[in-house]
Amino acid sequence: MTLRKSCPCFIIGTLSFLLLATSLVATDRPDRPNILFIFADDWGWGDLSCHGHPYIKTPNIDRLAREGTDFHRFTVASGVCSPSRTAVMTGHFPARYNIDGHFAWVPSNAKRNMPDWLNPKTTLLPRLLQQAGYATGHFGKWHLSNNMIPDSPLPSEYGFDVYGAFNCAGEQMPVHEDGKRGRRKRRLPTGGLANGMLTILNT
Repeated sequence: MTLRKSCPCFIIGTLSFLLLATSLVATDRPDRPNILFIFADDWGWGDLSCHGHPYIKTPNIDRLAREGTDFHRFTVASGVCSPSRTAVMTGHFPARYNIDGHFAWVPSNAKRNMPDWLNPKTTLLPRLLQQAGYATGHFGKWHLSNNMIPDSPLPSEYGFDVYGAFNCAGEQMPVHEDGKRGRRKRRLPTGGLANGMLTILNT
């Protein structure tokens, strides 16, 4: 594994579609590192300017890579969103939980012998970090359940103190064209979700 490290902040990119960012801040031990974990669907290696893209500019992510740890060689447990996220959250191969595809509507999950969501009672990374004194937050795509199943567990039941998400039960975080309407409704900063997200993650 090739990596570059200059301060206690860890940046991990994977091949997967929209931004899933988990911010974890140690509240009782200032010597513990802050952790920013970015998980994105269909994010190719060359899609960042710090990795050589000729015209896409990603200055904020470039700075995280420059001041933190940029992993150049890595693998993901699945090329599909829900099982790859299950692996990150549990540290296990997703087949252990019968999660081998994306979570969908109940009949589709049953046809594939899948549960309707990841069991929130299993051992989970954010809950372990909470127990170690970290404050945890999730912002972006969830997909460890599905918004088509309204009684599925919320991200807060998986060990996150705060969250703003979509592909989950409950209120959906605005995405795509909904972002403009959501900004007006929620009085988000003019820069949109990305600026608000960075503000939240940097506190």
